[in-house]
Amino acid sequence: MSMGANELDLLIKLLAYNLFERFKRDCCEPVHQSYTISRFRLEPFHCAAILIQHSRAIVLKLMKDFAGRYAWKRIEAKVALLD
Repeated sequence: MSMGANELDLLIKLLAYNLFERFKRDCCEPVHQSYTISRFRLEPFHCAAILIQHSRAIVLKLMKDFAGRYAWKRIEAKVALLD
């Protein structure tokens, strides 16, 4: 890889990391704010789901009951308020 490609790769990873940190600070409970990306993916977001496309909309249908359901709902409500 060239020097420019390496720099661009690093900047993309830096942007993703900063977005994740901002998301945790603005939308997550204090318990989740110290989580790494790997742990965050496994704990609040580890559930069965199906992506459905209907009427030009893509909908994520989650399993009715899963371990992180209440955390998911609180995060979802905070994200909706960001608009």
